[in-house]
Amino acid sequence: MIPKEQRSRRLYSDILPCFARKQHRESFEVFLDLLLDGSGRPLPERSTVKSPSSISRFLNHAIWNTRQLCRVMHQHALQTLQDLWGQQPHQRPRLELLVDLTSLEKTGKFSELADWVHTYHGVRGIHLVVLYLCCGELRLPWAFQIWRGKGTASPAQLALKLG
Repeated sequence: MIPKEQRSRRLYSDILPCFARKQHRESFEVFLDLLLDGSGRPLPERSTVKSPSSISRFLNHAIWNTRQLCRVMHQHALQTLQDLWGQQPHQRPRLELLVDLTSLEKTGKFSELADWVHTYHGVRGIHLVVLYLCCGELRLPWAFQIWRGKGTASPAQLALKLG
């Protein structure tokens, strides 16, 4: 099995227990499958297993433990780095940080997300500043901040706080 596939499978199996309810786990599995299909547009309408409204409800209204999910991601990232460094004990690869601005486009009205939905560079939605740990070809998400709109810290200022 390819090491990248092993890491993906391990992360997938580590994340699933974060969801206590079976229907949330199933919705998350479908959502990940949509993300990983490689089309670049993980639209709920493309799902053949769950209804688009079910996936949308999961993403917009379901409550899950974000801290636990982040904790699992951190543990996975650290384990992956340790595995990589264990393969090359005398030659430590350089660890770099990468900052990315990711926009999650939203259409419609979401009263609960009113403070988070803004327009930035022509995209209306939630804008995340994401910090990645990079080591060789690995790109591991480590931390994120939500850009809260005009008059608040800029995405560049948020990126500096993440590091």
